[in-house]
Amino acid sequence: MITFLSYIKNKETSFLTLGVGLHGRRGGVRPNRPNGKAGFAFATGCIVRGIHAEARHSSNSSPKGVPMRTFVSFLCGFLLSFLLASPVPAQTDRTPAQGRKGTISGRVTDSSGGVLQGALISVEPIGITAASDVQGQFTINALDPGSYTITVTYVGFAKFTQTLNVAAGQAASVEAKLSLESENQEVLVSAERLSAEAEAVNIERTADNIVQVLPVEVIRSLPNANMADALGRLPSVTLERDEGEGKYVQVRGTEPRLTNTTINGISVPSPEPGVRQIKFDAIPADLVESVQISKTLQANMEGDGIGGSVNLVTKTATERPTISLSGMAGYTPIVNGRSLTEEAGTIGQRFGVDKKFGVLIGGSYDWNGRGIDDIEPVPDIATLSNGSTVSWNDAMDIREYRYFRSRWGLAGSADYTLGQGSNIYLRGLYSDFHNYGDRWAYTFTDNTPGIQLLAPGNAGGGTTAPTFNAQLRNPNIGVGGLMLGGRHVQATTWFSWDLSASRSFYGNAPYSTAVFNSTLTTSACQYDPAATKNQYLPQWSAACFTEGYNPSNVALNNINRSLGHSAQLNLQAAGAGAKRYHLGSHLATIEIGGNFRNVHKFADTYRLTLTPNPNITIPLSSFPNRLINNNYYNGGEYKLGYNANYEDAMAFANANPSEFTSNSTFGQDPSFYNLVEKVSAGYVMNTVDLSSRVRLIAGVRFEGTSDRVVNFSVGPSSFTPNRFSGSYVTVLPSASVRYAVGSNSYLRFVYARGLSRPQEQDIAQALDWTLAANGGNRGAITFGNANLKAETGDDIDVLFDHYLNPFGIISLGYFYKYLHDPIIAHTFFLDNYQPPGGPLGNWLATQPVNAGSAWISGLEAAYLQHYSALPGVLRGLGLSANYGYTASGTSGIPGRSDHPRLLRMSPNAFNVSPTYDRGRVSLRVGLSYNQANIYSYQFTDTTSGGVTGPLSDIYFYTHFQVDAQGSIRLAHGLSFVMYGLNLNNEVFGFYQGSPQFMIQREYYQPTVAAGVRWSPPREK
Repeated sequence: MITFLSYIKNKETSFLTLGVGLHGRRGGVRPNRPNGKAGFAFATGCIVRGIHAEARHSSNSSPKGVPMRTFVSFLCGFLLSFLLASPVPAQTDRTPAQGRKGTISGRVTDSSGGVLQGALISVEPIGITAASDVQGQFTINALDPGSYTITVTYVGFAKFTQTLNVAAGQAASVEAKLSLESENQEVLVSAERLSAEAEAVNIERTADNIVQVLPVEVIRSLPNANMADALGRLPSVTLERDEGEGKYVQVRGTEPRLTNTTINGISVPSPEPGVRQIKFDAIPADLVESVQISKTLQANMEGDGIGGSVNLVTKTATERPTISLSGMAGYTPIVNGRSLTEEAGTIGQRFGVDKKFGVLIGGSYDWNGRGIDDIEPVPDIATLSNGSTVSWNDAMDIREYRYFRSRWGLAGSADYTLGQGSNIYLRGLYSDFHNYGDRWAYTFTDNTPGIQLLAPGNAGGGTTAPTFNAQLRNPNIGVGGLMLGGRHVQATTWFSWDLSASRSFYGNAPYSTAVFNSTLTTSACQYDPAATKNQYLPQWSAACFTEGYNPSNVALNNINRSLGHSAQLNLQAAGAGAKRYHLGSHLATIEIGGNFRNVHKFADTYRLTLTPNPNITIPLSSFPNRLINNNYYNGGEYKLGYNANYEDAMAFANANPSEFTSNSTFGQDPSFYNLVEKVSAGYVMNTVDLSSRVRLIAGVRFEGTSDRVVNFSVGPSSFTPNRFSGSYVTVLPSASVRYAVGSNSYLRFVYARGLSRPQEQDIAQALDWTLAANGGNRGAITFGNANLKAETGDDIDVLFDHYLNPFGIISLGYFYKYLHDPIIAHTFFLDNYQPPGGPLGNWLATQPVNAGSAWISGLEAAYLQHYSALPGVLRGLGLSANYGYTASGTSGIPGRSDHPRLLRMSPNAFNVSPTYDRGRVSLRVGLSYNQANIYSYQFTDTTSGGVTGPLSDIYFYTHFQVDAQGSIRLAHGLSFVMYGLNLNNEVFGFYQGSPQFMIQREYYQPTVAAGVRWSPPREK
C-alpha cells in the first residue's frame, strides 16, 4: 500500500494540465462597459485542454445538458463566425467621420478630491449608463462625433451635469466634482464608516445583478473577527459558528457548500480536506478593501453559487497615498482569564507624474487565547419501572477548551496604467491560521438500573465508569493566491484577461488525543433527574465525580493522532471581450468569454495509534494536573476534574517506546483520495440599454466538468486501490431587467441558474470515521458516493430599492429557488461493523445521495438612514436594519416520507444596528439573530421517539448576539477605539429533535478590547 501511495504522489504533476480559455468579469459588480455599435469577438485558444472533444462518462457522473463535443463545436463555431463577420453600420442620424469613434473619459470625486466609486454616469441622448471604478474613473467609448450631456448621480450628493462635444478619434474629458446634497451630510465625507456605507449603497445601485457590498470601514466598525462575522450582518445571511467565531456563511437559507467564494473574482481553493466551501475564520478581516455578495448570477460569473457568490476584493493604491496602522488588546473572563491582541497596517502610493504606477501592501496579525466552557449531554427518553416516561440523559461530557489561536495575513497589489482605459495588474493574498488549543473532557455515563431507553445501546449497565481524554489541536490552515491580469479599452471594444494560481493546505497533526479509561469494574455514576431543576444544567450523582475525578481510577488506554495533510492547487486562465452594436434603435453590448481551471486536491491523511502493552498500567496520576478552574461553566455550575495534558502523555510514550504497541494506517487509510478536476467554461451575454432607465441583460453559460479520482475501494472483506473518471456539461441561462421607476427608485427582475458540484470527499473518499460525533451516536461513519450528480438550482428574484434623501435606502425583495437533484445525507445504522483502522462496533452511517427535489423561497427587507435632519446632537443618529424570512422543503430523502426543510435554513434572521456619528465620536451597536436551523438529518421513519424526539435531526440553537464598538478621533489622525464582543454571553450549541434535547451548550463569555488606529488626516 505504501508503494501505491508513493506512486500516486509521484504522479501528481502528470495530472496537472493547463489550457487557455476565455473568461468574463466576475464578482457581480459591473465595471464600465465601453460603448460602440458593431459586433466584436475576443477568442484565444478556442479548444482548451480542459474540455475534451468527447466526454468520458462513468458511474460517478451522469451527463447533463449537451455533450461536451457539441459544446466545444458550438462555442468554437460561434466565436469564429463572430470574428469573421463584418461590422454592421449603425443606423443613426449622426454621420461618422470616416468611421472613427470618440470617447468620453472622466473621474468622479467629492469636493475634497476623494474618489467616489459606484457613481452612475448617464449619457444622453443615446441613453446609456456606466459606473465609476475604484479610482473614481470611467470611460465611455464608441461614440459618434457630436454633442452629449453627461449626468453623474451619487446617493447623498447633488447631481452633476455637463454638456460637451466629442470629436472623431478624440477623447473628451470630464472632471465631475460632486457637492453634498445637504450641509448636514458633511458626515458622509468626514466619518469613515458612513463614507464607506455611501460607497457601498452606490455600488449596489449601479450593479446589474443583485449584490451587497461591505467595505472594510464598515467591517471594522464592529468587532468582526473575520469575514464570516461581517457577512452575517447582511440580509438573509446566517452563520455557522465554531469556537466563538463565524466559520461558514449561509446565504438565503442554503447550506455553506452552495455558496461560492472568490478573491478578486478567482475561485478560492478550500483549505479543509474534502469540502469546497471556504473556512472564513482562516482569513483576517483587515486584508480586504471590501466584500461583495452576489445573490444572483450572470453568464459572465462563475456558475457555482446556487445560494450566492462571495467575492473578496483586495486593496489597491488610490490617487492619495495610503497609510494606516492599528493595534488592539483585549480580555475575556474565562478559563482564569484569556487575552487577545490585534495589529494591522497598510501602506500604498501611486508614482510618476501621471501616477500611472501604483503599489500597495497590507498585513494583519492577531492572537486570541479564547476559552470555551462546554457540556455535551446525550439526550434520551426513559421508561421507568412504573411505566411513566421522562426526559433522560444517557451520558454527558464536561469539556474545557483553552485556545492560543494565531492568524496572520498579507495582501498586496501593483498596477500600471498603459493608457486611457488600459491597465495591467498583479494582486496577491496569503493567510495563515494556527488554530491551536487544548481540550480536556470527562465523560459520565448513566448506570441507573430498571429503566428502558429509546437508545438501549447507550445504557451503562452498572459497569461503565467515567472516562477522561486530553486533546491537543494543532491544525495549520493556509490559503493564498496570485493573479496577473489586464483590461484594455479600445475605440469600440474592450477585453480583459488574467492568469492565476492559488493554493490551500490543512495539516500539522490537527488532532492528537490521549484517552484514559476507568480501572473500576463497577460504577454508581447516574443521571439525577430529581436534582435537575434546569433542563440545560443536567445533574449527576456524587459518585460520577468521586469515581471520575480521582486520577488513580483512570489509566491510559491509547494515544491516537490524526496525521498527514491535505492540499489543493488551482491553476486558471481566463479572458473576455465585448463590443457595442445597434439592436434596432437601441445600443447594445455583446460580451463573450470563458475560463479554464485545473484543480488538484488530495488528502493523504492517516491515523497513528499507540496502545500500552497489556501488562502496563499508566494511571492519570502519573502526569501533573495542568489546569484548575473553579469558575467553570458560568461561574461554577460544574466542577472540573484532574486535567493532564496530551503533551505529557505523548512525552511518556516517546520516552518509553517499548511499553507501547504502534499501529498506523499510513498508505492504507480509507480517507485517502487524489482528485483532479478540470472546469472549462464559455459564455455569451448581451446587454441592451433600452433607455437610460431600462437595461436588459440575457446570456447563457456552459460549464464542462471532468473528474479523475484515485482512492481505495472498501468492501466487506476487501481493501484495494481504485480509480475512476467522468465528465458532464451544465447549461446555465440567465436574464435580468433593471428599471429606474423614478429618479430614486429601481426595480429588478432576475432569473438565473446555478450549480453546485459534489464535495470532493463525497465523490472521491471511500469512507471516514470518528468516535467523537455529536449526540447519542459517538461512533459515526461517512461513506462516499461516486454516483453523485451535480446539483442545479433555478432562481427567480424581484427587488425594489428606494433611495432616501439626503442619504438612505429602503429595500424589499422576494426570491424563489427550485433545486434539481439536491445532495443530502442518507442515514442508516451498521451493527457489528469494523471500518479499516477502526474498532468493531455499532455505527451511525451516512452517505450523500441525490434526493428528488427541493425548493426555497423568502422575503428580504433592509433599511439604512442617517437622520441628519434632526435637530442638535440628535442629527448624529442613524439606523441600519435588515430582516430575512425563508421557507423550504425537500422530498425524496431515502427512509423519510416527510418533507423537512433544507439544512442550515434559518426561518427568521435579522440584524439591527443603531449608530451615532457626530463630530469626533462614532458609535455602533450590532444585534444579530439567527433562528434555529437543521445541522444534519438523522431522522428516518423508523426512528424511535419521532421527528421531534431525542434521536431525530440535529439542530443549531437559536443565536442572538449583542456587540458594540465606539471610537473617538483624536489629534493628528489618531483614533481611540473600544469594543465589546458577545456582551450578552450568548450560548452556542446543538439539540436533537426539540430544544429540550440538547447535545451541546457552550459559553465564551464577553470580550472587551481597546486600542488605537492611525492614518494621516488627509485620508479622512
